[in-house]
Amino acid sequence: MDTSSFKKKNGRYYLKYLSSESYYKNGLLLECIQHFKNLFSGKLLDLGCGNKPYSVIYNEISGESVGCDVPFSLHRKAAVEVLCYAEDMDSHFSSGSFDTVLCTEVLEHTADDRKVVSNIYKVLKPGGSLLISVPFTYVMHEAPHDYRRYTYYGIRDILEKNGFEVKSAFSMGATFSSWFFIFYYSSVKIFIYVLKKAGFRKINENKFISAFTSLPELIFYKTCISFFRKKLKRNEFPSVNEIYSSMGYFLIAVKNK
Repeated sequence: MDTSSFKKKNGRYYLKYLSSESYYKNGLLLECIQHFKNLFSGKLLDLGCGNKPYSVIYNEISGESVGCDVPFSLHRKAAVEVLCYAEDMDSHFSSGSFDTVLCTEVLEHTADDRKVVSNIYKVLKPGGSLLISVPFTYVMHEAPHDYRRYTYYGIRDILEKNGFEVKSAFSMGATFSSWFFIFYYSSVKIFIYVLKKAGFRKINENKFISAFTSLPELIFYKTCISFFRKKLKRNEFPSVNEIYSSMGYFLIAVKNK
């Protein structure tokens, strides 16, 4: 996913159809980032930036931004300013360098996630903000560098033990969303397998098949998005149902002064 994955309408960004591996989950993540975009003022670090998909949002607000990703990144389109492992970023940036750190779907790919969070704390200014998202009920991705999943309590524990105060937290759906995604993803895999056995070739390049298989997730997103936006406005922490099962979590944490 990169900046071309988004379209802008009436001052708000939307995912383009077929531009993401998960329209539902990445669509909710996009909503979270837009809702808290005012936190992007000042100097920003996009940690694990990939192709910098959210740069179209934070570059409208931040005074300066720096992208950081691993040297072996699977994303090839972005001009990344700093190439290093997240565990080593404290040797590339001085303490208190940034007002904000954006870290989306990165922590599960790091060898030492607690060291990464500790480094984020170091490079943030006192009172600086961390916007972070992690998966919970989600499929393997970016193999072989996919090491773990996070419960709501797990990610909060890591943040708080490294000096952060969690100000906001949101669930990417709840039990039904998790069930839908696993059922949907499994069904698509079976459907593609049957087509291959029937002799179809270059299925992944077939736009008609992609549009057909992605339609249920698009409909599910359209059904749920208005409810999710209301939760953002009310700043509601995850409910018991959302803590029990979710596709992932998005949190705002502040470095204690």
